[in-house]
Amino acid sequence: MKKTYLSLAAIVSASFLAYSCSCTTPKKPVAEAPAPVKQEVQQQAPAPVAQPQVNEEEVMKEIFQRIHFNFDKSNLVHVDKWGINQDVPKSLDGISDYMAKHPDIKVKIEGNCDERGTEAYNLALGQRRADSAKNYLVMHGISADRIETLSNGKLKPVDPAQNEYAWAKNRNDQFVILSK
Repeated sequence: MKKTYLSLAAIVSASFLAYSCSCTTPKKPVAEAPAPVKQEVQQQAPAPVAQPQVNEEEVMKEIFQRIHFNFDKSNLVHVDKWGINQDVPKSLDGISDYMAKHPDIKVKIEGNCDERGTEAYNLALGQRRADSAKNYLVMHGISADRIETLSNGKLKPVDPAQNEYAWAKNRNDQFVILSK
């Protein structure tokens, strides 16, 4: 009887296996994926980055700023009354660099003084101040025929007040652009 149970168990097991195998859906053969279609993609040039508008007038105003002098002096490197070294050539370096890049620029340097001193003395001092700046620019490669000088003496004060602060502002060279 043991054999019958074993054979019966073997038959039942085989039946279950056959039944379970017949219930599964056969796998479909995998079709090969179609070859990718080559599409020509037109590359567009990147959109230009919007550059901020540069106002040339503002740039020139920033570069061609007045340079200032000590009382009764026309030298470009000086120490102010607080002991601070005023390195005027750095300002003039910016002007000479700009003029070198823009050969169509001509400039007039107007030397100015404070109200103290005689008219004749201040006219001569203003001329020395203007000539000092011109000589510096010429030594740095700017043609002398692109630079005019003029002394206003004490005739064109920046600040009409009569104190040290106003007088310090009035002792200057002003740069006037003549052509562009």
